[in-house]
Amino acid sequence: MNKILFITTRYPFPITGGDKLRAFDILKILSRRNQIDLICLGDKNQIKNNNLAFCKNVKVFHLHFFFKIINTIISFLKLEPLQNGYYLSNEMKYYISNIQNKYDTIICHLLRSSQYMPEKFKGKKVLETTDLLSSNYHQSIDYLSIFNPLKYIYFIEKILVARYEKNVFKKFQNIVFVSKSDAKQAKKITTFKNQIFTVGNANTFNKNLFKYKKNNKKIIFIGNIKYLPNKLACKDFAKNVLKKINLKYPEIQFHIIGDIGVIDKLILKSYKNVIVHGKIKNLGNVVKNSICGICNVKISTGFQNKILSYMSYGIPCIVSINSFKNTEFNKNREVLVFKNNEDLINKIFFLKENKFKAKQLSINSINSIKKKYNIKKTLSKYNKIV
Repeated sequence: MNKILFITTRYPFPITGGDKLRAFDILKILSRRNQIDLICLGDKNQIKNNNLAFCKNVKVFHLHFFFKIINTIISFLKLEPLQNGYYLSNEMKYYISNIQNKYDTIICHLLRSSQYMPEKFKGKKVLETTDLLSSNYHQSIDYLSIFNPLKYIYFIEKILVARYEKNVFKKFQNIVFVSKSDAKQAKKITTFKNQIFTVGNANTFNKNLFKYKKNNKKIIFIGNIKYLPNKLACKDFAKNVLKKINLKYPEIQFHIIGDIGVIDKLILKSYKNVIVHGKIKNLGNVVKNSICGICNVKISTGFQNKILSYMSYGIPCIVSINSFKNTEFNKNREVLVFKNNEDLINKIFFLKENKFKAKQLSINSINSIKKKYNIKKTLSKYNKIV
């Protein structure tokens, strides 16, 4: 049995965003044929809930905020990505270096985890980078105002990340992306093109909770709201889209589900008909009586896991054209695609008023999850990589 060490910088439960879901699913699939151990940063109390029982061993390291700031400054001085410093635990790094010989394979989840790969490890090295991060930062910069200090921080980070990607890709035998477009772009920055693989996202069919009713009034958004593209998408919808929808349907509400900061929560809750749920364990309780789920992110480099989350409950989904480009969904059959906010509003009205089309999208979504985006079928490719 292959012994695998999986390293990530966030404890993958509760699942509050695409990165956590990706990590959780990979761990679960690999545990069926391999002995898999997890080492990550997080709250040590989380391990008591035993949500990752399929892992042989789980070790969680807590990182104090003071050290996050100090290490971020050091990373900048070393011309390394700022996020490397923010997620660096020297204690965790030392621990991994001492146990490396126990494993046949080490998987680092996301680019920032690559710093934990021991230099002298002789087994298989896999980087589950998910998205091409430098491309993501490039898009983020374009959407930020020149008066927003984040624009300049992201500009610096983009340069540091792009430089780091070129160097770190050489250290791994296998680099895994979610989308083919990111994998194709990554091949342009490395000479080791055969080391790059694409393993798409997947989900499990949960339960068909969609029932068309004329009085359905929820529009759902799922994601990590601390992540800039999701934050911008929610604020844009709450500020510029929902009020126009409410002119025709004053009862329609915007429900936001996912990890969110205190200030952003207060800002979003200040808008009329915006309900912020934060992190929840049972999505089913919230998504009932929904019109649709939306993926209106404008900054989109990889596959948006929120789309599969909606589909796994049979909820009709409306996605931005940027998000659609990174998928293999059938337009108008499995998802509706919009070009701008006015188009988004029209498509929401269409689903609100069109029972046949809403039910058709729901059925096709469920079939797509069961056949094309089945976890066993999609993520089983990992067994060939490790």
